[in-house]
Amino acid sequence: MKIFTTSDIHGNKALIYLIRRIIEEENVDAVIIAGDITPKGFYRLFDNALSYGFYSPFGLKNREAVLNGTPEQVKAKLDILGFVKAPHSGCDLSELESKQKEKLKQICELLKMMDIPMYLLIGNDDHLSDEDWGRILDDYGMFNLNSRSHRLEGLNITGFQYVLPTPWNTNNELPEDELAQKLRKVEGQVDKNTVLVTHGPPKGVLDRITNGLRVGSVSILDLVKAKQPIFHVFGHIHEAFGRAKIGNTICCNTSCLWTDWLLRGHIIDTEKRSIKKIEEEVPLKEIDMLSFKNGDTNNVC
Repeated sequence: MKIFTTSDIHGNKALIYLIRRIIEEENVDAVIIAGDITPKGFYRLFDNALSYGFYSPFGLKNREAVLNGTPEQVKAKLDILGFVKAPHSGCDLSELESKQKEKLKQICELLKMMDIPMYLLIGNDDHLSDEDWGRILDDYGMFNLNSRSHRLEGLNITGFQYVLPTPWNTNNELPEDELAQKLRKVEGQVDKNTVLVTHGPPKGVLDRITNGLRVGSVSILDLVKAKQPIFHVFGHIHEAFGRAKIGNTICCNTSCLWTDWLLRGHIIDTEKRSIKKIEEEVPLKEIDMLSFKNGDTNNVC
């Protein structure tokens, strides 16, 4: 059985279309997305008569080309790329959660069309309650991995959503001792026939950030060492994409670069116990095509 794993798409729907292509080309049987699925890229667009001014905390690749077109065309392209229009009054957490709910529904609708099992874990930048998250996933037939397990052809797919504190005070952050307490509630579901899916990485394994610090969890590392799941899939640390091993467990940081339009992930083969790296960039011409096809999605911004 082949499972495509990815993470940290941050609402970039163009990456969803690439996932569909991977499924078809690689004969994939299921998909796991290990958190940070909804947008966090708020923006403001200013009409400067001859061009558009654009402001966002996140960089806009191919800025001139993306901002070329009518206001409706530009907004459609930004929507496809995972950017969400900020209200004029500013944006508080409740506004972010409301917009993320609507975008999660759109993403689930796209995933549902692929007609294979989809396993989704909430991430720290998905500012939804577990209840809202679960309800939306249930409505679209997605499998919710938030601190729970599902069976897939003799395997356990077990998820754990909590991460260590970040400088940005995001969702599902816990200090190590509290994270360890939460982890004990799922550790009984983890064995050598498990694909363990966490949003955060284990300590010292594919967890190095740009300044060189290791930011993974000791508790997650200890669980993997003790239980030796067949695979451990995670994301969260974008700059640490890759693969490694902890004992017999094959680990993969499977995080995308959403602002670079770069789908990254791994195809794990549960029978051969092998792993294949996937890195594919969305061409600009496909952004134009997808935004034209999905221009009505701006109605939810």
